[in-house]
Amino acid sequence: MDLANLSRLQTEAVNPRTAQIDQISTVDMCRLINEEDHCVAPSVTPCIPEIAAAIDALTPRVRNGGRVIYVGAGTSGRLGILDASEIPPTFAASPSQFIGLIAGGDAAIRRAQEGAEDSIAAGEADMQMLKLNPELDSVIGIAASGRTPYVLGCLAFAKQIGCLTIGVVCASPSAMGSSGTVDFLIAPLPGPEVVTGSTRLKAGTATKMVLNMLSTGTMIRTGKTYGNLMVDLVASNLKLEQRSRNILRRLSARCDGMTDAQLDALLARCKGRVKLALLVAETGDAVEQCEERLASAGGMLAKALEIPLAGVKDVQTPATERQYVLCIDGGGTKCAAVIADLQGTVVGRGTTGPCNLTDGNGMEEVIQTLMTATKDALPTTLSSSDFNLKSLFKSVWIGLAGIDRKNFRESLLPRICACFGLTEKEIRLTNDVDLLVAAARSHRDCSSTVVVIAGTGSVAMRYNRSADGNAYSRVARSGGWGHILGDEGGGYAIGLEAIKYTLTVLEEMRLGIRIEPLGALEQAVLKRLGCATCGPNQIDLVSEILVQQHKQTIKARIAGVAEVVFSMNGQNDTSSAIVGRQIDYLASRTVGRLLDPACAGYVSTERTGLILSGSILNNQAYQDQFLNVLEKKGARFAYVERVSDAGLLGAKHLTSS
Repeated sequence: MDLANLSRLQTEAVNPRTAQIDQISTVDMCRLINEEDHCVAPSVTPCIPEIAAAIDALTPRVRNGGRVIYVGAGTSGRLGILDASEIPPTFAASPSQFIGLIAGGDAAIRRAQEGAEDSIAAGEADMQMLKLNPELDSVIGIAASGRTPYVLGCLAFAKQIGCLTIGVVCASPSAMGSSGTVDFLIAPLPGPEVVTGSTRLKAGTATKMVLNMLSTGTMIRTGKTYGNLMVDLVASNLKLEQRSRNILRRLSARCDGMTDAQLDALLARCKGRVKLALLVAETGDAVEQCEERLASAGGMLAKALEIPLAGVKDVQTPATERQYVLCIDGGGTKCAAVIADLQGTVVGRGTTGPCNLTDGNGMEEVIQTLMTATKDALPTTLSSSDFNLKSLFKSVWIGLAGIDRKNFRESLLPRICACFGLTEKEIRLTNDVDLLVAAARSHRDCSSTVVVIAGTGSVAMRYNRSADGNAYSRVARSGGWGHILGDEGGGYAIGLEAIKYTLTVLEEMRLGIRIEPLGALEQAVLKRLGCATCGPNQIDLVSEILVQQHKQTIKARIAGVAEVVFSMNGQNDTSSAIVGRQIDYLASRTVGRLLDPACAGYVSTERTGLILSGSILNNQAYQDQFLNVLEKKGARFAYVERVSDAGLLGAKHLTSS
């Protein structure tokens, strides 16, 4: 441990904005602390991809009974204990499944145990006492500075025996980050503390936000909620008993007309389990049957309500007759899998991280991501270790971002066929945009459709119906060059323009050319990126963006700034101008090229449909402006359809083909 360099840690940095905090009024002091707290939430935003990946890794372990052990010292240890202790009553999890450890033992919860955090051996000893199961158990190491010896010892021991390890720090680079002992490193950087080195403040708040997301996200993924309601709560007091009744009445029309006494009797029959009571009320079936149904759905109420009782028996039957279809929407942000039976009933959903071949993901990594999403979508009874994916699916459709690049499809298709035990005729391996064309099948009177996606990037494609009317083929493509070369109209391009504008303003202030203070947009961009809005000479925006561990994190950070621009669209001239320019490019050039009568495969807009998708076009104001620009240019489409779930659309198409 290099104590001589302690002052160089980001958590020990001096905050110039609070240098005179002891000289100002109490009201101004509180305002200043509050302003500094505003930096915390934006500092967590860049970490979301890593947090999501950690949740996806934790979920199958927790679902199978694995323990989650939080380890920390001081404030970090107390935050871990707090998170661990609140999960059992909120989500009906076993208290022995979520464990919080603090350097110095339980006595350190209330009173600091000096020197306890300085022992690597103490961390290793505490881990040894837990008799960790490397196949199931996970360890979350929490250390604001990223260098606490006790936490490093815990993580090193857990990693050595093969446990899943997650690190939460508020410094980068850090000793934990370079240790090689963490599978997922989550490092929000909220900036210097109001009181130098007091990491119970901004660093503590950022840590609490990360832990909230990790535990809540994992519980949601394991079926502990239905929508945003806590259907797996433990009614351990009068307030929670009433909440149980409220949930039943809100979610079930049958329960809505029941008295408190009737609801209590229903809950008593169902052992106090709100989730089971809902299923019993909605189906009218016996408690035992509904318990079996919930088990078959992996405890997921949404799945249990989707699967007819006969379907449960089908799920439990060995899959030797290929009774399901699979559709995977693999994009640059996430990979989403949908499994449906041959009648079109969805029996499983799974989601994992990005799956874009052009973002530097290798072939092996892409295949692993596709398999992870598929296995996450399997009902519990099909998820055993001896289950064979090669005997399950009748057909598979994988829409994969980047698959159109040279030789990608030819290299990947044989590998996918081997994974699922299918021939090349039984697997559709297409661009993710091609999934959306299934929405055009219900519009028989149109001979053509234009699909536009605006998410992190943007692309437009035209598809024409075959002569027999049974299929569509792509006849033209515009845009989709990738964020580096310019996907105007997408989130990355919008965020990039806002960041470049902010950089220009900062530079002009440094050079003395601009005397006006930072505007609302520039302040919002800096806050989004976790930069303190101090003097322009103290803000290194380029480093904040570019000094990242992974290229995709940089891409996501820049694209995330689009949300700031949208929030100020119509209220801030610069934001409105950025949105206007990007929409005009997307409508007039990317889509406009496909609407030129000289373009290959051209069909007039009166006989063409328009299908929209992607997170940016999901913004209603952006979508309305986009359609307005097209209309002003004379493009009046036969229909406009918005698709928000391409995986479900593709699965339904497979079952009806």
